[in-house]
Amino acid sequence: METINKITFEVFTLTLRKDGILNVDISAEKEYTVDNLKELLPIMGQFLNYKKVPMLITRDESVLPTLETRNYWAKKDSCPYSLAEAFIMKTLALKLIGNFYLKVNKPGRTTRIFSSEEDAVKWLKSFL
Repeated sequence: METINKITFEVFTLTLRKDGILNVDISAEKEYTVDNLKELLPIMGQFLNYKKVPMLITRDESVLPTLETRNYWAKKDSCPYSLAEAFIMKTLALKLIGNFYLKVNKPGRTTRIFSSEEDAVKWLKSFL
């Protein structure tokens, strides 16, 4: 996929794809926290020119979000730049956490869990 722009902040790499989808990739270099999610938001806003976009959220397989980060990200206002979110969850542990997130945290933005990036992108394109 062609990209328009790409930046890295802390454990996050933001890649704005030519199709208008933002890929937020989370690295396993260190644990991510609510604090660095909050620090990411102004950077994300500037990166996106303060527009809402569909988001493809990927991560290293060993990255397991904490309860605190899941609770924060689920809030409707935690990410004002998201039209919809597709999380790629390939391992069993991540799928369990993803399903728990959807059922218990009940994210305030349209969110789905996918095993396949292709399926996730197809779904996200419906928000463009």
